[in-house]
Amino acid sequence: MKKLLLFFTLCVFTSCNNTAVKKVTESWTNSNPDYAKNLATAKKLFELHGEEDIDAQLALVSKDIESNTSIYGSETANYDQYVGMLKGYHAAFDNIKYTANNWLPGTSPEGKLDGSVRTYGTWTGVNVATGKELSLKGYWYMNFDDEGKIVAQGDFFDFGGMYDAVYPKTKIIAKIDIKEGKAQEVIDLLNSENGLPATRAYDGCNSAEMVYNKELNSVWIILDWVSNDHYLRYRNWRFNDDDFLSKNLLPLVLGGANGLTVAHTNSNYTIF
Repeated sequence: MKKLLLFFTLCVFTSCNNTAVKKVTESWTNSNPDYAKNLATAKKLFELHGEEDIDAQLALVSKDIESNTSIYGSETANYDQYVGMLKGYHAAFDNIKYTANNWLPGTSPEGKLDGSVRTYGTWTGVNVATGKELSLKGYWYMNFDDEGKIVAQGDFFDFGGMYDAVYPKTKIIAKIDIKEGKAQEVIDLLNSENGLPATRAYDGCNSAEMVYNKELNSVWIILDWVSNDHYLRYRNWRFNDDDFLSKNLLPLVLGGANGLTVAHTNSNYTIF
């Protein structure tokens, strides 16, 4: 009798366990009914990126798309900005190719499979300007609307590392000799809205850095531009159309315009 009860208990326990395992398995394997279709769209978008077929790519994308990039401090981009990003990559790279480690179904904030697509993988290519090879690992997600078009997109990768590794650099270096006792005024001025933030916001400026040397009573500025032509357009605006230098900065500079030295049209930039 005891053996019979033990056998019956084991059967019930095993049956319950099998049912639980089956439910868990089904929850992972039974994806949203739209997932297969959306997965094909996501894969096609990446394939077309390699072919640099912008029109075919945009046919898969909603006009209401919201795109979040890995650029530090960036805000959510709209459709036009997303298009500009795609065109920028097409212009910057040849032989673009994506190799996926995996493609995964995504979930809603409540944890329910919602037909969205996630992928981990590696983009490769060759930068047109430098000839340097790209090998970029990252994570990308795509959400879809009721028509099956991509309505949200985002990526997670080291954008700064990618830029430093393969993109061209146009470094501009400036030195400002400051009048005695005017250092803080110059620093505050350069940090103001019309100072270096305006420089950084100018078309083609990738970065603007500043450091003050107390011994020399000088400020050193390092700018990185897409090209020297972009810098020259900025320079023309700063010196001819804008009054920041003549009205605000130069009165604080030792020797006036002679105390401002700018080295541009530089070459052979190297980073180790």
